[in-house]
Amino acid sequence: MNADIGSAQFAASSFERDPSAPVLVVVLNRPADLARAQQQGWYRVPLATAPPRVAADYLAFYQTGAFAPEERWSVRWLAPVRGYHISTRAELIPEEPDHPRARERYYKISLGPLTPLHHPIPSRRLRRIAFITTTLGRLDTAEEINDLWIKSSAQERLWAALKQAGIEAECQYPVREDLLEHVADFALPCRRGKVALIIEDEPAADSRVRDAVGSIANYLLEADGWTVMRGTADQIDADPAGWVAQLAALARELGGVL
Repeated sequence: MNADIGSAQFAASSFERDPSAPVLVVVLNRPADLARAQQQGWYRVPLATAPPRVAADYLAFYQTGAFAPEERWSVRWLAPVRGYHISTRAELIPEEPDHPRARERYYKISLGPLTPLHHPIPSRRLRRIAFITTTLGRLDTAEEINDLWIKSSAQERLWAALKQAGIEAECQYPVREDLLEHVADFALPCRRGKVALIIEDEPAADSRVRDAVGSIANYLLEADGWTVMRGTADQIDADPAGWVAQLAALARELGGVL
């Protein structure tokens, strides 16, 4: 198959370290995948589960628990993107012809040399990570993985307020591990439960429908052990410190943040 979908359309013509250059953080589930990226110069993304925007100037690599203790659960490597093709898994990994996904189609992302980051970016907690769209600037300054997400104005202000208050929240946290598209904008895993803040952007005219849908969703989430807060972006943007205080109070009622 090896359908070329136009590397010039996706790959940057220059790979200077522009802080605004887009980076896609991808997951390495096996050391063999890191070895292929380093030695053969490519990484694969299933078309079926690819993010809405797979194009980026760089890939960064999040290593799961399959790696050595000193390397797992962190982003450690960066590589420039050279181009994109579409291939089947069998074409990409011919030594595994009987794999259950052998006939499925993948983006084959051609890479330049992998270089280590100036400092690894750890995940503070064991959690599911899918794709993260970020920038080189965030990659260079991130202290932990939650700093990588590009957030709205309201999210950025709340994130800064949470950090200033010393509250270790999680961003874009799956509220259902089997449904990664269902996420809380911010989550606080606590000793006796979990707090989720979901930011809603619907206009006021839709408030009754929004409230009804939110009530049903809250009921389902509460059955899974979540305490749910909801607010609009405007509400949070107007008083991030007040929302931090509410989140902190809920966390204390649940025994404190883990």
